[in-house]
Amino acid sequence: APPARRWNVYTDESSGRRYYSDGTTVTWVRPPELGPDDAGSAGTAPSAQAAAGTAPSSTPKRPSSLRPSSIGGADGDGGGQRKKKKVTLSLYSSRAEAVAAFKGLLLAKDVAPTTKWNDVVRLCGDDARWEACTTAGERKQALAEYQTRRANELRDVKRQERARAKEAYQKMLNDILGPAADGKDGKGLGTKKKFVPGSSRFGDVRDSLSKDDRFHAVDDEETREELYYEFVEELRKREERTRRGRIREAKEGFVAFLRSREGDGKLTFASTWSSFLGSLDATERSDTRFVTSGLMSDTDRQVYFSDHVIELQNAEDEKRRRIRDARRRAEKAQRDAFREMLRDMAKSGHVVPQSRWSAVEDKIVSGTGEGDGRGGPGKSDAILRGVQEQGREVARELFEDFVYDWRESYRRDRSDLSRAWERRAKGVELDPSLTAEEFGRVLLEICASDSGLYGEIRRMGSGEGGNPVSSVRLYFDELKGDSGGGAVRGGSRRDEESSEDEGEIKEDEAES
Repeated sequence: APPARRWNVYTDESSGRRYYSDGTTVTWVRPPELGPDDAGSAGTAPSAQAAAGTAPSSTPKRPSSLRPSSIGGADGDGGGQRKKKKVTLSLYSSRAEAVAAFKGLLLAKDVAPTTKWNDVVRLCGDDARWEACTTAGERKQALAEYQTRRANELRDVKRQERARAKEAYQKMLNDILGPAADGKDGKGLGTKKKFVPGSSRFGDVRDSLSKDDRFHAVDDEETREELYYEFVEELRKREERTRRGRIREAKEGFVAFLRSREGDGKLTFASTWSSFLGSLDATERSDTRFVTSGLMSDTDRQVYFSDHVIELQNAEDEKRRRIRDARRRAEKAQRDAFREMLRDMAKSGHVVPQSRWSAVEDKIVSGTGEGDGRGGPGKSDAILRGVQEQGREVARELFEDFVYDWRESYRRDRSDLSRAWERRAKGVELDPSLTAEEFGRVLLEICASDSGLYGEIRRMGSGEGGNPVSSVRLYFDELKGDSGGGAVRGGSRRDEESSEDEGEIKEDEAES
């Protein structure tokens, strides 16, 4: 059987109540092992609340030391004096709660962040919450944490106090010396009259400012002077910003006046200051936007005028550039349309590499060169006139470039075509009933053994190279003309050449 537990009775010095402990457990309720409550064996009678078995309060004060009293009057050794024994009550549910209680004690005692450990012990050692931390190490650690946090809190308080003092001091300066001040500081002192922004020193207005309670909100004289000069500098910047804004408004009004004169035709990109002044009447000269003032001198007006005229010149240059670009694009489109018209005429047989401009021009003007075969002037004539508007010789130069490139390309191809045709079998002549495409296939069969020549003939027949009519077809027409089958085309060329000659004769006669 476990040994019997020995209970001792103790008295709380702060409340006079009894509590019981066996060395490991502490309770306000009398244990059953002690039997019924007996005033003779227990010493002082318990209170009515203890006799009724009421549980101890949740926040009793904890004694720093407890003196046990023997239930039987003496221990088992025959009356030896019992040693003092310190017993800790379990009043806190966790260590964190105990540390918080200890820090609450420090706060209640108003322990300063700089208070030494010995002074803290003397100040708080008698309080029951001192025992919340069971060791000196825990107490010192909690004290250090508390003092660090408290120091930060006090610094924040000081900082807020300084900020409020500075704000009140600055408001005082603005009320007395600012633009909205009425020249009085509230006590009949003409502080505003003594203050000259940019030149007044702190000593010039200090005596007047010191009559205001807010002056003493800042307790440091050096700080007061520093804040004064900060206010003066900010006041100077504010006035400078205001002045710049008024100057900007005056300039904008003057420029608006100039723009209104553009609509009247009195101001252009070519205007000068003297010519502009001469164009204004008396009413316009007296316009508030035009007259000189403290914000806009005559020199300023001339500078603003020059800047505005430069903007007009730049706008005019930009407009002209856009017009030139548009004209260039339109002229290029007209030239491209003219070249395309020449290609269509070449495909329809009205233009060949040997054609002359005079004959082609007549066809275009008369409408005989139209792709649809209808007579009379039409789309071709309109294209021609559009190109001729660019210059009298532009159409002729474009035509000559067109036929020259075509003629040179055909001249290079013709040598290969002649070599291929000369390789035909002896006795084989041109069949006039063939088409150009069939003639091209005949040439490919003739030069099939020569890969290089075969490739060139194939290229010519496919129309590669940008020519309006393939070189194979031109060569075929040439052979037909030589054999008598192309009388129409050959006659056409002769007519063109004769008409060119006639034109040259007429020009010579006109010159003579």
